[in-house]
Amino acid sequence: MADAKAAAQEGENRKGTGKTQRNTMPRNIVPREMNPTLTTALSADVDSFLKNGFLVVEDAITHAQVESLRAALDETYARTSGGEQFIHELLEEDSRFEFLLDHPPALSRIKALLGNCIQLHSATARVTQGEVPDQGWHRDGPWPVDPNGTPYGSRPGQINCGYFLDELTEENGAIAFVRGSHRNPASPSHKPDPRPDEVRVYAKPGQAVLFDGWIYYRGVANVSGEMRRTCLMCYQNSWMKSRESFSGPVARRFREEGTDEQRLLMGAIEKW
Repeated sequence: MADAKAAAQEGENRKGTGKTQRNTMPRNIVPREMNPTLTTALSADVDSFLKNGFLVVEDAITHAQVESLRAALDETYARTSGGEQFIHELLEEDSRFEFLLDHPPALSRIKALLGNCIQLHSATARVTQGEVPDQGWHRDGPWPVDPNGTPYGSRPGQINCGYFLDELTEENGAIAFVRGSHRNPASPSHKPDPRPDEVRVYAKPGQAVLFDGWIYYRGVANVSGEMRRTCLMCYQNSWMKSRESFSGPVARRFREEGTDEQRLLMGAIEKW
């Protein structure tokens, strides 16, 4: 009898726990509408992105913000890199990176493309030292692509946002894309060879370059002997798995104390 009562009580406790978990799910941060209302300019940017797979955003960050990001990245790279080109979980490294999470010039365009229900996939910086050879062609997403989608429209969605802190030139290397390849079901060759249909983007400090995670792209060789510095903020639908765990104190602060949008972007809704 005692065992039966204990089992019953345990069952009630489990029910109570489940109920508490459901009630504390932060549903209030889920946007009420999937798609934002677009201005004429945003609609034009969406059309351009859908056609080409990439978009250059003018005046995405100010000169002062460029200088602040340069200083933060130089200090972070000197402190943490160990000679590696990539710095991961960038938001945890310096508070000067934090504004990039929900920076309106880029985020408004990303929401225009992916909808309001999005989250951060990763926050990374890349410091490309000279001399670095041509990067091979690749796409970031591992999932197959079908230009027609599926009956439920489940084509994966990831958009990368690169803030280039140094002007890209022939010497330090452009970022190259194959226009429209985000709709190509075949994977790229992974060879570094130039292609006749490639488009080289020579981004300037202050600009942001948005590009589909499934587009063919590569970094062109840096032969300048100087650093090429980039901050990469990548976004995806809220129900997709993120690359980073976002378990550090900055990520936790955003999830617990941030705006509704910041909480959503940092994965405050852990389960659907």
